[in-house]
Amino acid sequence: RLALQVEHLVSGRSQQGRRSDGFRTLTDQAHEVLLHLERAASQLAMAGGGPALEPLRTGVSLMRTMQKRLLEQAKEAHRDGEQQSLVAQVIRDDLRDLRMVPASQVLEPLRRTVRETASRLGKEVALELGGTDVRLDRRIVDALKDPLVHLVRNAIDHGLEMPEARKAAGKAETGRLVVRVEARGTRIGVIVEDDGAGLDPVRVRATAVRRGLMTQEAADKLSDVQAARLIFQPGFSTREEVTSTSGRGVGLDVVLATAQRLQGSADVEYTPGRGTRFIVDLPLTLAAALGLLVRTGTTVTAIPSDTVKRVLRLDADDVGTVAGRVVARLDGEQLTFLSLSEAIGLPRMPLALESGRRQTAVLLSLGEERVLYAIDEVVGQQELVVRSLGKHLREVTHLAGAAVLDDGRVVPVLNAPELLRAAKPDTRAAVGESKMPRILVCDDSLTTRFAMKSLLEIAGYPVVTASDGEEAWQVLERVHCHLVVSDWQMPRLDGVGLARRIKGHPMFRRTPIILVTSLDSNEDRAAGLEAGADGYLVKREVERGKLLELVRQLLPGSA
Repeated sequence: RLALQVEHLVSGRSQQGRRSDGFRTLTDQAHEVLLHLERAASQLAMAGGGPALEPLRTGVSLMRTMQKRLLEQAKEAHRDGEQQSLVAQVIRDDLRDLRMVPASQVLEPLRRTVRETASRLGKEVALELGGTDVRLDRRIVDALKDPLVHLVRNAIDHGLEMPEARKAAGKAETGRLVVRVEARGTRIGVIVEDDGAGLDPVRVRATAVRRGLMTQEAADKLSDVQAARLIFQPGFSTREEVTSTSGRGVGLDVVLATAQRLQGSADVEYTPGRGTRFIVDLPLTLAAALGLLVRTGTTVTAIPSDTVKRVLRLDADDVGTVAGRVVARLDGEQLTFLSLSEAIGLPRMPLALESGRRQTAVLLSLGEERVLYAIDEVVGQQELVVRSLGKHLREVTHLAGAAVLDDGRVVPVLNAPELLRAAKPDTRAAVGESKMPRILVCDDSLTTRFAMKSLLEIAGYPVVTASDGEEAWQVLERVHCHLVVSDWQMPRLDGVGLARRIKGHPMFRRTPIILVTSLDSNEDRAAGLEAGADGYLVKREVERGKLLELVRQLLPGSA
């Protein structure tokens, strides 16, 4: 309770700073009023004075006195605020040092848990502890006790094989279990790793269906990485019978819920036949954190500043696609590039890149993981006290909580580790077919074809390509496409010929066609539209965002 009050004291400094700014604004306004009054008094004196001149001069004198007092009050408020800020910071640092305890307090009791669980299950387990000297916030240590016990029991029961099975697999009869804490700057990683059989995604999917967590169809669409994370679902257990160790469907969901409550994340990795690793990422301390305020559309959100590596602007040439994945080039590296509004469940907003402007983006980084997220604007930076949103929103994994700004607004605080995890290609893949309509891009120029493909994919459309009209027709016969974007001048079958063939076929005649060409005369436009084209663009208009505007007009449901 004392720690929380200190955090409020520190965050209250921002509100006091805002009031100091208000004092300065009032001082400036008083100066403007004084100038107007002095000018009016001077003009009145030049006009011969009158009965109003003396009261006006008296008012000017009083106004000048009030201005001086306002200046003194502003200076005192600023000085008091700085003193309060210094005292609050010293108290917070002292209190934080008092709360920091070695990780051994939560790791050492696991030795007994391992001995008892291994003995009960008839397994041989060697426990290795690492990072016992890393100092953590006492509240994090207390909150980690139950999740770590669940992870250790899970590793021994589900991960490590019986001695006979290990021997048959060419392993040592004694299983190896490693629990360590790693310092990662302003965050920590808690790792529980075994050298057992590893997760079986097929079995996990079957268990999820059997326990009613999802349908068979939904389970089949999951990638192996997504299937592995099902073990964090409440009520999940692959054990058929209930034992004193497992089978009750209570355990790993506690791990994920605790991590999210502590503004962190939990993930699992595995190698079939080699072992499983659980990674819990947490802040080093639960003190108030500096947050970067960003705007996407009309929504302002906060991102913990310790995970923001850079804020930058991207040109259209910096962004492209690799294997259908949108990436951005940064420092010679290709990084996943996503829209923050989509990542946090907001309606998709058009990117600045789509209209030919530079795109603002934030680079999130934790350990080796780096992802670029597109935003509209950086609003500012502020000290935040993050409050939990309660159990009703615990399924919204990208939210760490909410905070109150110095102007009284409540903003959501994003869970950066979860955003980074969700951005992994294998995590994002295979949640069924894209809901956006598929577009066929046809052009004999590789450069132009790739540029239009990238532009459409950045906007969220799945794209297939063809190098001329004949190849485009073959693609249409194999793959269902909702719209065709085609060059006019191509070998074998040009764009006009392709348009006539599509509009003359009963299966494809409702498919919209956009002709993109360098031919710009009225006769050419008339010939293209007469052939059945629904839209006609000159190539220079593509770079100005006209292509996306026309696509959205012809496919209104995708906007």
